[in-house]
Amino acid sequence: MARSASYRRSGPDGRPMLERSLDGAERAARRVCSRPAIKRLAAASVPVTVGLTAARRRLGIHPAATLVIGCAIPLGCAIALPRGRKRYGVVGAAYMWLFKTSWELPYDDVEKLRRRLLVDAPIRCDAFLGAGVPPGVRLQRALHTRGQASTFDKAMTLVYGSWFLPHILLGYLAWRHHEYVPRAGARLSATYHLTTPFYWIAPEAPPWWASEKGGRMDGEIERILRVVVCDVLRRDPPQDGTVPGNPWGSMPSDHIASAAITAMGLSEVGTAFGVLGWSYVAAASFAVVYLGEHYVVDVIVGLACAELARRLEPFAAPFVRAVARAVE
Repeated sequence: MARSASYRRSGPDGRPMLERSLDGAERAARRVCSRPAIKRLAAASVPVTVGLTAARRRLGIHPAATLVIGCAIPLGCAIALPRGRKRYGVVGAAYMWLFKTSWELPYDDVEKLRRRLLVDAPIRCDAFLGAGVPPGVRLQRALHTRGQASTFDKAMTLVYGSWFLPHILLGYLAWRHHEYVPRAGARLSATYHLTTPFYWIAPEAPPWWASEKGGRMDGEIERILRVVVCDVLRRDPPQDGTVPGNPWGSMPSDHIASAAITAMGLSEVGTAFGVLGWSYVAAASFAVVYLGEHYVVDVIVGLACAELARRLEPFAAPFVRAVARAVE
């Protein structure tokens, strides 16, 4: 349903009792954050913490400690910079750095993660949803020729590669309607970071890995994304099949989670915008399953993360507003 401009800018009213209970803490934080020395310290901490997180393996920093250090990056940027478009852009980039680091961290200890890796469980879930055969297998059987990159494959790869569309929308808001950026950015960031605990608790091999490296599903799932990229660049696929980052960070689909929370925000603007947003969610959901990047269950959990972020907003809003006012 369409919402008023005031609601889209500030969100739900939250919980009044929480708001009142945070007043004292907010006043104390405001006194601390307003000191010039604190602002200079916050600015100096950003390159230091980025360097520490980037060099964590060489320095032997524990993943849990790295995560705590990384959380200081967006907060330091927010304290050091005055409110405006520059802060929005820098803090947004800092949050994406933190998310990327959080996604990669579990893979720092490959052997430990391998012992907990889910390979067969998501296949069973998808086989149940697909009436005996995982939907990804059905789709590739029907629409893909192994080893070849069709026009349809390239189109689906383009849809998959458009994961940054929510960020483009935030950039547009910062340019034309910057008053909506804080809430929209907070909802998007919250959705991203609701997905990260799964990468630690439930590491999952994506369908292409389970098929190509694990021998599951009779090897029928091919990583179409790799085939398309190699075809477009006219090069042979890598012999070792290595994947940068965390190849076992498949559950849930943060791609779908971010698209869904964006679609929810567009629905507050009007029906036409909502249809546009949810149409993209549907196309992206099809693409990630067809390409062998995610199971259907990954998509479902990604949608659940977005819905959880929406439902938790009234409870989180008082804390977020208190911190924001203290920083200001």
